[in-house]
Amino acid sequence: MTTLLVEIGVEELPYKVCESVVRQLGGGPEAPGLVLSLLQGERLAEEGAAVRVLVSPRRIAVLVDGVPAEQLPQVQEFRGPRAAVAFDEDGGLTKAGAGFARSRGAAAAEVRREVIDGTEFAVVSVEAERRAARDVVPALVARLITGLQIPRGMRWGARPVGASDYLRFSRPIRWLVAKLGPETLTGEFYGLPLGDVSFGHRVLGAAVTITAASDYERLLGEQGVIVSQEERRRLIREGLTAAAGELDGAWSDPGGVLAEAVYLAEWPSVARGSFDERHLRLPDEVLVTAMQSHQRYFPVRDADGALLPVFLYVANGDPAAAPLVTRGNERVLDGRLDDAAFAYDRDLAEGLPAMAGRLGAVVFHEKLGSLADKASRLGGLVAALAGGEPDDPGGNGSGAPLAETLRSAARLAKADLVSQTVIEFPVLQGVMGGLFAQAAGLGEAVSRAVGEHYRPLSGTAALPSTLPGALLAVADKLDNIAGAWVAGEKPSGSRDPYGLRRAAMGVVRIALEYDLRFPFAGLLTAAVEQFELQRVDGLDAARRTAIVAETAAFLRERLQALLLDEGLPFPSVEAAMAAPVPDLPALAARARAFTALAGQAAFEDAVIAYNRCAALAAKDPAAGDRVVDPALFTDQAERELADALEAARGPLLASLDHLDLEAAVTAAAGLRSFVDRYFDAVLVMDPDDAVRANRLAQLAAVTGLIGRIGEFSRLPLGQS
Repeated sequence: MTTLLVEIGVEELPYKVCESVVRQLGGGPEAPGLVLSLLQGERLAEEGAAVRVLVSPRRIAVLVDGVPAEQLPQVQEFRGPRAAVAFDEDGGLTKAGAGFARSRGAAAAEVRREVIDGTEFAVVSVEAERRAARDVVPALVARLITGLQIPRGMRWGARPVGASDYLRFSRPIRWLVAKLGPETLTGEFYGLPLGDVSFGHRVLGAAVTITAASDYERLLGEQGVIVSQEERRRLIREGLTAAAGELDGAWSDPGGVLAEAVYLAEWPSVARGSFDERHLRLPDEVLVTAMQSHQRYFPVRDADGALLPVFLYVANGDPAAAPLVTRGNERVLDGRLDDAAFAYDRDLAEGLPAMAGRLGAVVFHEKLGSLADKASRLGGLVAALAGGEPDDPGGNGSGAPLAETLRSAARLAKADLVSQTVIEFPVLQGVMGGLFAQAAGLGEAVSRAVGEHYRPLSGTAALPSTLPGALLAVADKLDNIAGAWVAGEKPSGSRDPYGLRRAAMGVVRIALEYDLRFPFAGLLTAAVEQFELQRVDGLDAARRTAIVAETAAFLRERLQALLLDEGLPFPSVEAAMAAPVPDLPALAARARAFTALAGQAAFEDAVIAYNRCAALAAKDPAAGDRVVDPALFTDQAERELADALEAARGPLLASLDHLDLEAAVTAAAGLRSFVDRYFDAVLVMDPDDAVRANRLAQLAAVTGLIGRIGEFSRLPLGQS
């Protein structure tokens, strides 16, 4: 057993590609990565073999311990003709049997009889050829490179003679190293020979010959390259902590640039710069964004949480040159902050209400009007959301009616898009609107709603922290979703240029967090009606109905995905999603309750009662539209079931109104004994048409009431 090294030398890789390559090559607990899959496929690694993936800006490397000198043994079973054909009466091989043995490279004595699925066949076991690892690995290098999923790959240079197509990779490949222990493997890929020469840091290192796979990390370290991304991350974090500690402060990384810094530096070191204290008058959000979004700097705060006029950065060069590099970084940041201060002061002088007056000159979408039209639609939508009710004490903190707060916030929500600060720092849209609203004295409730209405920015990002912010965020996202359908640009397949799936997931998460029991089909209808009021072309009643149906299904799909991601079983989610429920929290509560109640006797009784009735009621689609006539009852079991159904109706529906699913299931479970007695005593499909129709209507009534809980026919329980 020995160590295998494969290194792919490249031009500097984007950090997102680096992260993706690490995941693809290394795999995870649920599935092996590409490296282990290839080696196992060629019998050069056992399950669980130690694989290290080492990715830095200019190289992708894998180290695999325990690679055998030749392929691991493998016995293959081959089935031949039936035994009666392969063997003669004396037990010897017939011509057919001998031909089968020859075709598999086996001796006649190795062919045996074996019964398979009730039939006796001739069978032979053959040990597969075992090739030397040095002969197998070179071809695996090519499969390793071409097996990586690289988005937007580039091509370069001339296509080598004999190559069927251009190679596409994230960046040009410049060298290849393949070592099996101390042995250098030979071969070629796309005109590049496999060899043992790697290259160190562009400034601090030089070319280096890899003497053995086990020496790889040490030899590259001597040439200014720390090949382990985890080691680089550790060194950077330690350097940041030490540098901030010298100032009795703490570094932060709200923009997540540490992940990028890890893959921007091969020999990382941390240095400190400063900026003019006069810039501290700017909002923290502007300062931090200027440091992180363009320059990848790390802000430092003192013990009280206040920003210090310093920044930390990760360098990838000679530490001796740090003073010169720092001066350059300081000049760049000071210039950006000067621009930010000019823009911020100009915006403050104009004020957010005045900015809102300029929204009519900015196109939101060529088919959907201007940003002023967008603000008007938001105003209509938040009116539907607010209902004119006053805030609760924890709602917006102002004591003003919720509807008034939302109308003001909706009118100003998009105003900061015309501000110079947001034009300079687009990631601050919404955030700056909240700050400008606060500066204009518009109140905490309006300011926070404006500042939070873009949240959440991803499937796991923070939600709005206030009710007005949550409702405005829902209105904004529903307008975007409905607008895409109105404009004929709904997402399809993997295409989602406006991030509508993310927006829909945001609506779902907000609805669940704030228990928004709105009928979302009604809200989507209101959203489409805003476009009708705006006189957008091509909208009529039929198209509005189709758009509402499709967008409502779009939201429900996102809810289903969220519930499945929680680990809920698919049948429980499916049974909940098929319930006749208009709001998202009620659907989620059902799926979670069905999972929690599974296996309990009451839940089984409710499911069986539903399914026994539903199976027969389904034979008459019109049964649910008929009123049950007690005058047609001919058996006491019919009367008892009718009385039990009426007794259960009130408690069951009241429990559902309060999302007390356990109580609703208990009420439904009480019908099980009456349903069982009904089927024992009554012939549902009575020869008398009126009696038969009445009994089917009674079963449909039971199905309809229990079905308010969920579509229990989707559950495995009680279906037999």
